[in-house]
Amino acid sequence: MKIQLVSFPVYSRLTRDKVYERIELIAKILNESSADFVMFSEHVLKDLTDLRVIRNLINRRSVSAFIELNESEGLNGNRMYLLQDGEWAYIDSQIFAKSRDANETNIEYLVHEIDGNFFTMRRQFKVAGKKFMVIHCGENNILKGSSGIAEFRLKKRPDLEERFEKRLNDVDIVLNPVHTKWGYFSKFLTRIRKFSENGRYCFSSSQMEGSQLENAIKSPGHNTTHIAMHNSKIIDPISTEVVNAGKEQVLIQTYEID
Repeated sequence: MKIQLVSFPVYSRLTRDKVYERIELIAKILNESSADFVMFSEHVLKDLTDLRVIRNLINRRSVSAFIELNESEGLNGNRMYLLQDGEWAYIDSQIFAKSRDANETNIEYLVHEIDGNFFTMRRQFKVAGKKFMVIHCGENNILKGSSGIAEFRLKKRPDLEERFEKRLNDVDIVLNPVHTKWGYFSKFLTRIRKFSENGRYCFSSSQMEGSQLENAIKSPGHNTTHIAMHNSKIIDPISTEVVNAGKEQVLIQTYEID
């Protein structure tokens, strides 16, 4: 199975011309990709109208993809969508972003969304026989720890920890798309390692700023834009490509997994 991570520069208010450029590029990537699944960095586009246009441009219906919008149909919030069989389906919105927001109420809500079943189209889905789970950006604060070992944050609720661990151990791939580079990168990596334990894979992609693109070109497997781990160890991409889109440069990395 091939998984592709695609990152754009950090989100800014896009002109309509820029939106059209991105729509055309995203459709081109999906049509020409050799991957089974494509994950885009966050806030690539603005609203659901853009996804409807992309849907009409896609002719490769076998590709699945994950994308997040800044808003959708006038509804604010970081809203996640999954492309399968040529149609976009709403998954969920981000529940919390920072550790101070990872309170009992929010963690319980996230665990409930994770602990659904494969018929509810929430935080889990299947692609090419693999089970995926989405932990969105700062929701990785469901874990704590910065000394190389991450653990469930809410220790006073062992019932929630048990449900979370059970579901985590039932999936093959965890996705943690993020908006910008994690401030405390070592803490971030500790959480990605936890998500990729016990033979799982974890993939994370962020928007790019500063020297992130340059660093990814120099060190394709060890950079701050795309993180890929299997069994708590970083894995290297099989290809790294930079696409020029107008004045923007887009990073595309492809990984092959068992």
